[in-house]
Amino acid sequence: MNQVNPMKNKHRIALVVSFTLVMLLSFSQVSWATMPKAIILEEALKLAFQHNTSHALFLWEQELAAEREALEKHPHVTAKTDPVGIRDGQFQGPTGSVLLRIPLGENLDLSGTVTLGLQDKGVRLTPAGSLELDYKFLSLAEKPGGGPTPEENRRRQVNNLILQTVDLLVQLRKQLDLRGYEEDRLRHLEASLEAARQTPDYDDLELRKQLRDQVAALAMIGETHDQLQLQLVTLLGASDAALYDPVVRLQDFSATLSEEELQTELFSSSTSLRQAQEALTLAQARLDRERKTRGWDVNASGGIRVNEGKEGDPGWNWDVALSATKTLYPRNIILAELEFAVAQAEHALETQENSLLGELRGAIQVVKSAQDQVQLKGEHLAEARDDLAFRRRQYEAGLVTGLQVQDTALILRKAELDYDHEKMLYAQQVLTLWNLCGRDLQAVVYTVIN
Repeated sequence: MNQVNPMKNKHRIALVVSFTLVMLLSFSQVSWATMPKAIILEEALKLAFQHNTSHALFLWEQELAAEREALEKHPHVTAKTDPVGIRDGQFQGPTGSVLLRIPLGENLDLSGTVTLGLQDKGVRLTPAGSLELDYKFLSLAEKPGGGPTPEENRRRQVNNLILQTVDLLVQLRKQLDLRGYEEDRLRHLEASLEAARQTPDYDDLELRKQLRDQVAALAMIGETHDQLQLQLVTLLGASDAALYDPVVRLQDFSATLSEEELQTELFSSSTSLRQAQEALTLAQARLDRERKTRGWDVNASGGIRVNEGKEGDPGWNWDVALSATKTLYPRNIILAELEFAVAQAEHALETQENSLLGELRGAIQVVKSAQDQVQLKGEHLAEARDDLAFRRRQYEAGLVTGLQVQDTALILRKAELDYDHEKMLYAQQVLTLWNLCGRDLQAVVYTVIN
C-alpha cells in the first residue's frame, strides 16, 4: 500500500487553495476592470445638480409657485360669449363680454365689464364698473402662518443633495481604501502560507482558514463597492459603464460648537418652531379680541357702481352698510375655551423648543465624539509608526523576519486608513450639524471638504 507524504499533501492543498483564490478574485474584480475616473466633490456636485431629476422638478415647482403668487396680484380678465338666447320671451342676438377685476387690497376690489351685443337697431356696447368694499374690524387670520419660504425650501433641497453626494463619495472612498488594504493583507497571508510550507511539520490549518476568510471578505467588499458605484452613477447621471475614484480632500478646520450660537441659528431657521410660535400668537390674539369686543363682530361693506342698475336706470349708484353681530353663547365658556387654546399652544411651543434643543445637543455630542475619535486615531497612528520603525531596526539586527516587518507595516496601513476615515466621519457630522441649524451648505461645504 502506497504511503502519502504529508508534505506533498499539504503542498497540493495549498495549490488548490491558491488556484481557488485566484479564480474568486478574478471573478469578483470583473467590474473593477474599467479604469476609474478621479472625481472631486466640486465636480460631483456640479453633475448632481445638473442631472438629479428630483432637484430639477423641485426647481420647476418653485418657479411655478412664484409665478402663481405673482398672478394673484395681477388683474384677472374673463371673456364670455352667448351665441343665442331668449330673455322675457324675446329672442336675443349674440352677445359677448369681457370682465376685468383688479384687486386693490385685501378688502377692496375694482371690477369692470364691457358687453357687446347685436340688436335690431345695430350693435350695442355697454360698459359697466364697480368698486366694492368689505372690511371686518378686528379680523384675525383663520389659520396660523409660519410655513417655509421658497428660499428655505430651496436651501433644504440643496442641502439634502449635498449631504447625499458627500455621503456616497465618502463611502466609496472608504471601500476603495479598504479593498486595497485587504488585498495587501491577502498577499501577506499567501506569503505566510508559502513560508509555512517550507517549515517541516508546520500546522498551517489556521493560515488556510484565514486565507479563506480573507477571500470572503474581499468578495463582500466587492459587492458593496459595486452597489455604491451604481448609486453614484445614478446620482451623477453618468453612463452605466462609468467608474469613479473619489478624491476626498479634507480641509484643516475646527468646528465652533457654541451651543448658545447654534441654538439661535436652529430656532430662527426651524419651520416647526415658527409655526408653533404663530399658533400661540394667533390663540392669544383671539383671546384678547374676545375680551375687548365681548363677542361682537363689526363689518363695513359698500360699493360704487356705474351702469350696473336695472335697464332704463343707468348711471351711478352707491351703498354703504355697517353691521354688528354677536353669537348668543355663554361668554364664560367661550373665554374658557380660548384660554385653554392658549395653554395648549404654549405647551406645544415649549415641547417643540425642548425637542429641537435635545436634537441640537445630540448632534453637538456626536461631533465632539468624532473629534475625540480623530485625536485617538491620531495617537494610534503615531504608535504604529514607532512600532514599524522599531521592527525595521530589529530586522536589520536579524531579530525578526521580513514577514514580521510586513505584518507591522499592514498594521500601520490600517491605522492610517482609520485616521483618515475618522476625519471623513467628523467632517460629515459637522455638515449634518450645520444643516440642522439651517446653514446653506452650498456656501460652506468647501471649507470642510474639497
